Amino acid sequence: MSTYRSREKKGRRAVRKKSEDVKSLSITSLLDVLTIILVFLMKNVSMEAVKINELPDMQYPTTMTKDALMENPMVTPVKLYTDRVLLGIDNAYLGEPQDLIENVSKRALMQEFFRNEWNAVPEDKWDDACLVVQADSNLPCGYITEIVRVGTNTGYQNIYFATLEEADWLKSYGPAASR
Repeated sequence: MSTYRSREKKGRRAVRKKSEDVKSLSITSLLDVLTIILVFLMKNVSMEAVKINELPDMQYPTTMTKDALMENPMVTPVKLYTDRVLLGIDNAYLGEPQDLIENVSKRALMQEFFRNEWNAVPEDKWDDACLVVQADSNLPCGYITEIVRVGTNTGYQNIYFATLEEADWLKSYGPAASR
């Protein structure tokens, strides 16, 4: 029995607590102080500091409706869909969007079309002539870049961009909560 007791004494370890239990913190008073500071800051914020000083030579970009833009005779529209490219008000078929990058003859046709449209604009109206690039939102920007490159080489200084919308977009529209 003595050997059993000696083992029992040797096998036991004294366990000490390294730290005392930390009592939970109450952040109620902190939230009260932060709320008061927030109300104070909201009350004293000045909206006058947000005013923009307009420089005399600053020109802001203009916007216009589609109807007003298309009524302008100096407008050359280009419509890019995922499966076709249409040029002009008459929607002349050029080819597929890949042709803008891969097919030199299609690019030459587009450049010739832009040149003919540009030459139809009177010289005193060249500053008002514009190219409208309407593109499907799913198209890579490389196709649009190619159209812009050809248009600027032809002489167009004003280029507008728009996304194409489906004709029956309202039917497919639904509130976000119903999706």
